[in-house]
Amino acid sequence: MLTLRPMGKWSIPLLCSSLLLISFPPQAAQEDVPYCHRYADFNFPDYMALWNEDAPELTASTYFSMLNMAASSVDKTFLSELLSQIGRTFVIRDDFEQAKYYLEQAEVYLSDAEPRARAYFLREKARYFSLTQQKKQATDLLLESWQISEREQYEQLAIETALDLSENTIADLNEEARKHWRQTARLLSESAQDTRAKIWVMQNQDRFI
Repeated sequence: MLTLRPMGKWSIPLLCSSLLLISFPPQAAQEDVPYCHRYADFNFPDYMALWNEDAPELTASTYFSMLNMAASSVDKTFLSELLSQIGRTFVIRDDFEQAKYYLEQAEVYLSDAEPRARAYFLREKARYFSLTQQKKQATDLLLESWQISEREQYEQLAIETALDLSENTIADLNEEARKHWRQTARLLSESAQDTRAKIWVMQNQDRFI
């Protein structure tokens, strides 16, 4: 059982166990909501499309509302990724105790998840380490995340992580290494085949400068 930690007056119990398999009716897709994939008759919203950097608290609330669906589906990949992103919303707000808790929850499901979930987890934990003055660990985790992304051909995630390595916001690398990763990101963006990756590159051209 995963129990969401109390936040103010709210405490949300979340059941997620292989021993608790409840039959839920299929959820019909809504035309105005982007979906990333289906699993066991569940339509999973594209949670990354719902990210709002300017409103991390609102993003967290949106993600919390999706957790029961994720747990009920028994899709450990989606559940782990969602928990990682919830952790990130707390990192942005400098609430490192809550961030650590949700990142630890995300890690629990990685052994039963696709490699993508680990790549996302490592990237978000790198942010946590960076802002808690653990730059060396943050750099190592970003490098590991990039290696997974490259090996598994997660194009958008590989591009984003290469850019993270090219900047001073998370990693601790010298100027030569940062130039290498910026060039790597450019090359990856130019050869990208995935539609989502192409769209992301078009929308984030400023990060390649």
